[in-house]
Amino acid sequence: MAKHGKKRIRFGSKENKTLDFIDPNKDPRSYIRRYLTEEDYKDWFSRNYPNHTIYEAVGLNESDYIEIKNKLANEKDDVSIEKIEPEPEPKSDSDEIVKGKWTAKPNQKDEAPPTDPAETFRTDVETKNIKKKENKLFWLRIAFSIMGGVAATFLFDGIEHDEEHRWTSIGFMIILFLVTCVIAKGMKINFPRSDRKKIVTTGIGSFIFLYLFAWIMSFTLLNLPQENISIIPGL
Repeated sequence: MAKHGKKRIRFGSKENKTLDFIDPNKDPRSYIRRYLTEEDYKDWFSRNYPNHTIYEAVGLNESDYIEIKNKLANEKDDVSIEKIEPEPEPKSDSDEIVKGKWTAKPNQKDEAPPTDPAETFRTDVETKNIKKKENKLFWLRIAFSIMGGVAATFLFDGIEHDEEHRWTSIGFMIILFLVTCVIAKGMKINFPRSDRKKIVTTGIGSFIFLYLFAWIMSFTLLNLPQENISIIPGL
């Protein structure tokens, strides 16, 4: 009985007659393996023997087919596990840092290093537009500083106390600078995140210097003795 059963599984039997393309000297399981692993072979069988299953064609039964299929699935899982094993660590981490190589973690798909959305690639046109607005802000502050310094001389001329007059003019300068900051935000200069401080720092040194220069110069000219400003002798 045992011998007959073995023969039935390998070469087929009267109950499970093999088809004409089966070689009786081959293991029938090899045909099922090809059917499960080779797409072209599976298509060929389906076209030529649409009314048969592969396990019937080779003289086996459905349980044999399922057994072979499960075994192949387990073999694929073993191969997958081997492929996703992490690569050995480099001898020195500093070598990777010097090379600038970014590697993915084990079991993780290679991806580009995370980037800040605000630091996106800028075209030459966008860069020129930012530079143009930055220059506009600079010259705006220059104009505000000169006009503000001259205006401070006349606005606060009635303050007789020197200390009060000085601090009032400086406070006016600070207010003007804050106004330019508000205007700068309204200009919507799309500075990179690392350069956002330029909204405040652009031209700040020139603004302070020119405001003080214009204020002192206009104040000095306004308060000069009248006889010292005559440029025509005898007048």
